[in-house]
Amino acid sequence: MSIDEKIARQAAGVSSLRDYLELLGEHGQFITWPDAIMPEPDIREICVASGTDALAAPAILFDQIRGYPGKQLVAGVHGSFANLALLMGHAKGTTVKELFYDLIGRWGTHNTDLQRVTPGQAPVYQNRIEQGINLYDLLPLYRINTYDGGFYLAKANVVSRDPRDPDNFGKQNVGIYRLQVQGPDLLTLMTIPAHDMGRQIVMAEKDGTPFKISIMLGNHPAMCMFAATPVGYDESEFAYASAMMGAPIRLTESGNGMDILADTEMVIEAELLHGERHFEGPFGEFPGSYSGVRRAPLFRVTAVSHRHNPIFENIYIGKGWTEHDTLIGLNTSAPVYAQLKQRFPEVEAVNALYQHGLTAIISLRNKYGGFAKSVALAALATPHGMMYLKNLIMVDEDVDPFDLNQVMWALSTRTRASDINVLDNMALVPIDPAAVVPGMGHHLIIDATSTAAPEQMGADAQIVSPPSGPEIDALARRVLQLQQEAIK
Repeated sequence: MSIDEKIARQAAGVSSLRDYLELLGEHGQFITWPDAIMPEPDIREICVASGTDALAAPAILFDQIRGYPGKQLVAGVHGSFANLALLMGHAKGTTVKELFYDLIGRWGTHNTDLQRVTPGQAPVYQNRIEQGINLYDLLPLYRINTYDGGFYLAKANVVSRDPRDPDNFGKQNVGIYRLQVQGPDLLTLMTIPAHDMGRQIVMAEKDGTPFKISIMLGNHPAMCMFAATPVGYDESEFAYASAMMGAPIRLTESGNGMDILADTEMVIEAELLHGERHFEGPFGEFPGSYSGVRRAPLFRVTAVSHRHNPIFENIYIGKGWTEHDTLIGLNTSAPVYAQLKQRFPEVEAVNALYQHGLTAIISLRNKYGGFAKSVALAALATPHGMMYLKNLIMVDEDVDPFDLNQVMWALSTRTRASDINVLDNMALVPIDPAAVVPGMGHHLIIDATSTAAPEQMGADAQIVSPPSGPEIDALARRVLQLQQEAIK
């Protein structure tokens, strides 16, 4: 059995966070921090230091946290492309471009295997708390950034049902929403009306119906990826995670009626307090700036279930490249690509890795003058593009959008002043630090494609065409393999 076949088989067997950490450990991508640490600033600083290596940073388990005896915290689980490669059944060193094409090759598949487990057989129900709930005792809480307004659960997968169609499995939402602990049994959840959760909260408060959520902590690694993916409102994130992995996802039912992962580390059940809002923030956000203080919906915790010795998973979010970018980068690129590809088969790839797509690069076969700009406008009309794609760079198919050296070459040699368009006063994610008014900003389109008729062609420059394709990719992998063997 080849190493690739072995890794693919191992990835297909992952059913929980613990399984994934074992897989990462076997390939040198998981470590346990050996020293006793303070919650602050030590966790933050270690995560920042590790996150400087977006290609190969390991997941890190902290089990000697001062003030939290016996508690375990893991960070950096999705903190590098090496980790994502192993999750997707590939060897470390698989390029980002290769991971993208693998992901879009799986996109749209319906090979879903959702297995049902009774609550009595689900590991998450090994312990159950319904009285005297105190989140400060249950979780190793800390401020992710120095000036955060409180303690945040920043990598929870939150499950909720459509208040008007609660039995529709597809409309059951699983999303990553940040939650601030406001008291022993109180949480605020920040969302916007454009998000699925925001829509459901609006429905419930308008109709005066109860609205319950289940907050899953320490989850199957594929679930974390697809809870952050902008899929359709009536498309199940559970189904996407199973189909993308080509492996089963085990579900059980929470005490408040949600479908949840049977093998998750902890589930916090909570109910919306209608009409009540509590100040939340500031919080270090993915653009690298602090959000302001806002009023957020308030939830009361009604029960907590957890495995023996649960592992609390959290994420560092802040300036520069962080685990947040690795976690959602590829699965932000894939749906935008899929939506564009349906209308424009000329689209070759979408790189929306940077800050949830605030800057994105799209490669395509340029058909005629102005074509790239038209595709860019279509990208801005996608559900994700409308709120997040702020700066769009359009390049030809001979430019790898995942290689910034090639992108900079295209910008340097193919862009004219007339190729730059700014659309003012457009809808935009409210936390963009460059927005003049929160929720509104600009969209920038830079057409760095080559000229095509009927454009004025300009100088007759013959572009060098170096060798490319699968043979060159295979040779690059061989060079890396020889380099790694040379240092052993």
